[in-house]
Amino acid sequence: MTAARIVVMGVAASGKTTLGRALADALGVGFLDADDAHPQANIDKMSAGVPLVDDDRWPWLARLTRALADTSDGLVVTCSALKRRYRDQLRWAGDVRFVFVDPTRDEIEQRIRARQGHFMGPDMVASQFAALERPDSDEADVVTIAGATQIDAAVAQARSFVADAVSSPKPLLEVGGPAHEIDAAELAHHVAWIGDNLVDPNTGRVLLVPPDHTRLYSGAGIITAQLFEQLSSDGRQVRVLPALGTHAAMTAEQRTMMFGDQIPDGAYLVHDWRDGLVDVGEISSDEVAAASGGRFDQPIPIQVSRHLFDGYDSIISIGQVVPHEVIGLANYTKNIIIGLGGAPTIHRSHQLGALCDMESIMGRVTSPVRQVIDTAFDRFLAGLPISFVLTVMEETADGIRHRGLTAGAGGGAGSAGAAFQAAAALAQSVNTTVVSSRWQRVSCWLDPNEFHSTWLGNKAVYRTRMAIADGGELIVLAPGVRRFGEDDQIDALIRRHGYRGTPATRAALDHDPELASNLSAAAHLIHGSSEGRFRIVYCTDPDHGGLTQAEVESVGFEWRPLTEELAALGVDGSTPTGSRTDIHGGAFEHVANPALGLWTASSL
Repeated sequence: MTAARIVVMGVAASGKTTLGRALADALGVGFLDADDAHPQANIDKMSAGVPLVDDDRWPWLARLTRALADTSDGLVVTCSALKRRYRDQLRWAGDVRFVFVDPTRDEIEQRIRARQGHFMGPDMVASQFAALERPDSDEADVVTIAGATQIDAAVAQARSFVADAVSSPKPLLEVGGPAHEIDAAELAHHVAWIGDNLVDPNTGRVLLVPPDHTRLYSGAGIITAQLFEQLSSDGRQVRVLPALGTHAAMTAEQRTMMFGDQIPDGAYLVHDWRDGLVDVGEISSDEVAAASGGRFDQPIPIQVSRHLFDGYDSIISIGQVVPHEVIGLANYTKNIIIGLGGAPTIHRSHQLGALCDMESIMGRVTSPVRQVIDTAFDRFLAGLPISFVLTVMEETADGIRHRGLTAGAGGGAGSAGAAFQAAAALAQSVNTTVVSSRWQRVSCWLDPNEFHSTWLGNKAVYRTRMAIADGGELIVLAPGVRRFGEDDQIDALIRRHGYRGTPATRAALDHDPELASNLSAAAHLIHGSSEGRFRIVYCTDPDHGGLTQAEVESVGFEWRPLTEELAALGVDGSTPTGSRTDIHGGAFEHVANPALGLWTASSL
């Protein structure tokens, strides 16, 4: 464990606070009594003898989870954590150990009668024991300590447990590493295993959920095609639903480019992110505020594609784990909650990320958006038969290499969560480049097959900004960029407000109701600005349908003609990432595909 994250749990008056304080002292780490984190409304309810319901507890648990996730020196939290779903919420913080203090009911009733001035009265003992779900045998991160155990012995038992390695959930499949290359033959072998093991042999209907062509180099296209062929050849009905998010629906040409030509047109479904949705729940404003440290306090409705509820026996989400500007590391539950999400879900989750500082999020396993999205999946969609297949790719001087493949089922407390953690660790290793000194000048190539808008092309801004020096220059080589937004409404908002930084975007939100109702667009405007710290020069080709000089400059970027800039720099779509010198002898860095990595001047 990088830091001791310990939850001492049990019913009220079990002695968990006494043990928690003693354990924190013995370990030399911080201590937090969860009772002190309850909002006043919860205390008022309990003082009146009214048991809390889950809607009362979720913001409280989110605040505790955030505290555990953010600790770098260790923390002991005392919290009842009576139900498995509450413990699963706290587990999101990573590497959490639970110490379950377990007195008898008679012992609890005697202690409650002796307590003075506490909001928990004797009449609530019954509700505590009724709510208690004793840790299951598969909760290997929990140790049980009898209530009658003397405090010194209890501390010693807890310390011994925390120090021991605990068997954590494992991915159903985990292959690869920083130096491994999964070639075509090996991939085909693993995909066959996935088809045989993630899909029940009696399954009749299967839904595959890959990314769209904006993840052209994710490896998800070939995996989707091979799974489709394998599963449909067994007589199953297989459908493919690309996780578009707010992107435009894929054209037939883009589908062929991404998945090949063996999947018939009739097998494809289209995600309608504005109308084709089901409301499954909401993360409350209090819970969002707790996850974000108060930086965003609007509720996040969770709407997802209606196709998820069309009676599929198995749903397989396929995608790449890679640094991301909104959630930290892309894919896993993001592919479902945001990739197949509705407008309110996408808008507000993106605004949450923007207000929580993109540069403190990118490339990290934990983030406020990740906490909200993973929580939403576990809380509202865990009943669906969803499995995850996750890839890790690396751009090298010799081309793109497939480094890792993991798979798992269910949510965060099971093999799916373990699959994401394993892929995330590998992605952090191979997709993050720490530069020795900040760049003064950098060019980024945007593959015209992948990037048709600044909505997508601004990955050149997101992924390199932490490596660019103040006063530096970012040159975006954008042969395929023809518009700003992926749909007409977003495109119009970008044209109206431009990439002018956080203060200007906040002011625009106050005066433009249309922008305020499209918060993902507002987040994008913030993300796409350098906040005046460095210059952004878009190089397009108006003669072949690209954005014009006037259009580019109208949104706050500088512009140069693409053909002339390519000639001056001496690069093209085949130039690998690395240090370069232009025709005048000027030094610069070149990034061949910003979507495949993250460049930063400091370690994560």
